[in-house]
Amino acid sequence: MDTVSQITLGAAVGELALGKKVGNKAMLWGGVVGTIPDLDVVFNRFLDDASSVALHRGFSHSILFAIILAPILAYLICKIHGERKATRKDWIYLVFWATLTHPLLDCFTTYGTQLFNPFSTYPVAFSTISVIDPVYTIPFLICVILAMFFRRTPPRRRLITLVGLSVSSLYLCLTIVNKLYVTSVFEDSLRRQGIAFSRIFTGPTLFNNILWHCVAEGQDQFWEGYYSLLDADHDIRFYPVAKNHELIEPYRDDLPVTRLIRFTKGYYAAAEDSGDVIINDLRYGRANGWVNPQADFVFSFSINPEASVPRGDLDIQRKVPNFQVNAKTWEQFVERIKGKESYYTY
Repeated sequence: MDTVSQITLGAAVGELALGKKVGNKAMLWGGVVGTIPDLDVVFNRFLDDASSVALHRGFSHSILFAIILAPILAYLICKIHGERKATRKDWIYLVFWATLTHPLLDCFTTYGTQLFNPFSTYPVAFSTISVIDPVYTIPFLICVILAMFFRRTPPRRRLITLVGLSVSSLYLCLTIVNKLYVTSVFEDSLRRQGIAFSRIFTGPTLFNNILWHCVAEGQDQFWEGYYSLLDADHDIRFYPVAKNHELIEPYRDDLPVTRLIRFTKGYYAAAEDSGDVIINDLRYGRANGWVNPQADFVFSFSINPEASVPRGDLDIQRKVPNFQVNAKTWEQFVERIKGKESYYTY
């Protein structure tokens, strides 16, 4: 999830853990700790684009990391504030839960979180909520900010925080229900159209939980489609995407390519462009796929086999989609969410 959501969740956890004892200091440290797992992006400058994407949300997002960090950071916090109002054990409790709730929330997104690293690098991803969802964040944030203006002892402060956490958690539960329903709609539509598929991925589009994206895997191609919970019917238009997996056969033993393929969980398609081999992660869809089924993919990586780079590795760079956000694109997006009949530019 985005940084604001993680700060809000961390602050709420801090308040519930130690708010009565240390007041807003608990919220402050909870918010700070809630952002620590994402500091792994600092190491991106030392990695190629493919590896940085694949290794994000690794060990720093694991249960073991929370266990290790809690006593270390609690010791440093006690050095700053002392142990008069809260003991080191109290701070360990706060740090552990503020750290752990970060990856637990991330698990609901599509990206994937290595919760059990280093014992397993499997990226846990429920794909029920967008990485940025105002409906989750804004009510939660308002409650946390309101709670800050009360003294630390009145029960109203804790109650307001609990309301914010409860509302956001109930919304997370709603996203699970939405995903189960939407997945069934996509599967039924695929079967009615006689499209054979072995597995299916569904995930919400950015900023909402109403418009959903689907990728269904066939034998030689994938099928993409979009469905809004506000659509009048379940007649979904699917568009084929050729796999072209043979294009990356010469590079399968290269570590960044291996990591990238594992990151996509097999939902990838290859293509050629001016001598480069392109790997598209289909799970995130296209920049404005609800309008143009030929638009650039959001997560796309280019392999230049002729480029010379240090250590003899392949030159792999992320491609920025050719897409501009303006009033027209926002209008198209909102209209598609509302279930209006979208128009296509292909």
